[in-house]
This record gives sequence, structure tokens and C-alpha cells, in this order.
Amino acid sequence: MKTSDELDGATALDPDEIEGLRFKHITSRSELDQLEQANIVEGLQWLKKRKNADILSEGFVCDLHKRLFGQVWKWAGNFRRT
Repeated sequence: MKTSDELDGATALDPDEIEGLRFKHITSRSELDQLEQANIVEGLQWLKKRKNADILSEGFVCDLHKRLFGQVWKWAGNFRRT
């Protein structure tokens, strides 16, 4: 994926992060945004079903992040290192 088409205010993606992209055919930020949006919808559906979750725990935050972005990024659910 090209990084030259980054939008103002968007988190820049470094080469190591791009390596974690599950879809190698992505060539633009808008394609990436569409995939992420579809994954976010599924993650929010999962979240609505949660009862009495400890939403302030590190484990919950990581699990939620993985549910929101795990179908797009291999590193979803892990803390950034960059």
C-alpha cells in the first residue's frame, strides 16, 4: 500500500505496520478505510452483546481492538511499538 496518499490527520503507517496488513491487494487509503469500516461494524455488534464487561481492563481493550480491526491487521489487539 502506498503511504503517499495519507490524509491530513490520519495516523501514518510505517513499513512494519503495512507488513501486518492481511490484504496485500490494498493500494489506497480509501480501500483500507472500507475494509476497516466493515470490520468495525462487526466489532460493534460483538460489543453490543457484551454484558457487565470490565471495559477499563487492559484485556478488554485489547480484545475490543482485535474485534474492531483483526480481520484487516495481523497486529490488531496488541499495543503499538511505533
